Amino acid sequence: YAQQKNQVVQPPDVREANVLISKRQWRIIDLREKQNIVAMWPKNPLAKVLYDAVLNGLLVPYKNDSLRSAMPYEQFVKLGATKEVVRVPIDPNDPDIYRTDTVYTPFNPESDIKQLLVMEEWYYDQRHGMERVQIIAVAPLFTFRIDNIDLGLQPLCWLRYYDRMQKEKDLRQLLANSVMYNKGNDRSVFTYENWFEQRRFSSFIVKESNVHDISIMDDPEVKRNGLKALLMADKIRMLNSEREQQHYEY
Repeated sequence: YAQQKNQVVQPPDVREANVLISKRQWRIIDLREKQNIVAMWPKNPLAKVLYDAVLNGLLVPYKNDSLRSAMPYEQFVKLGATKEVVRVPIDPNDPDIYRTDTVYTPFNPESDIKQLLVMEEWYYDQRHGMERVQIIAVAPLFTFRIDNIDLGLQPLCWLRYYDRMQKEKDLRQLLANSVMYNKGNDRSVFTYENWFEQRRFSSFIVKESNVHDISIMDDPEVKRNGLKALLMADKIRMLNSEREQQHYEY
C-alpha cells in the first residue's frame, strides 16, 4: 500500500513580516472515534505506519516536542513493552506454594496506540487575509505501565511532521506514500497526508501556548475537571474562528 509517485504539497511561503498573530496548540486525535476510525484500517493502520517508519530508520524519534533531542534507537524499541510478574502454583492443593515468573509482552502499535497528540501552529497571514494552520509534529500515545501500575497516557516519541528548513526527512513524504481507506470511493487513492492536510479528522484541544507551559487540565481554573477542560478547549476553538473574522472587519 505504498505509492512511490505521490508528491508532497508544499505549504505556501509566508514572510514573517506578514504573520500578525501566531499561537501554538496541542490537540488529541482519538482513533477510536467514528470520524477517525478510518485511520485504523486493518490493511494499513496509521499507528503501524508511524511505528514501522521509526524501526526502519525512515524517521527520527524525538524525546519531546522541542524536536531537539533525538531518542536513541535502543530506547525506542524498549518503550511500550511490559513486564508482569505472575504467580504459578506448584502444588494444586496448596495455593501458598508457588513460583514467580516474568511475562514479557512486546509492544503492538496496532492495539496499544489509540490516540495521537498533534502539535500545530495557527497564524494569521496578513498578505492573503486568512487564518492558516501548519502541523509541526505528531506523537503516538500509549498507556505507560510499570509492574501492573497504570501511569496514564504518554507520548511514545515525537515525529517531525513538517521540516521548514528541509534538513531531515519529515512525516509528510511518508504519509503521502501511504494509502488509507477511502470511504467515499474505493477507486480513488486517498493517503494519510491527504487526511491530515484536509483535516478530515476530529480532535479536541488539550493545550495552547501559555506563560506557565501547562495543559488545560492543569490550569488552576479548570482544577482537572473534565467538563471545564472541554469548555475551555471549545472556547479556544471559537477564538480561532473569531480572530479571522475580526481581521476581516478591521
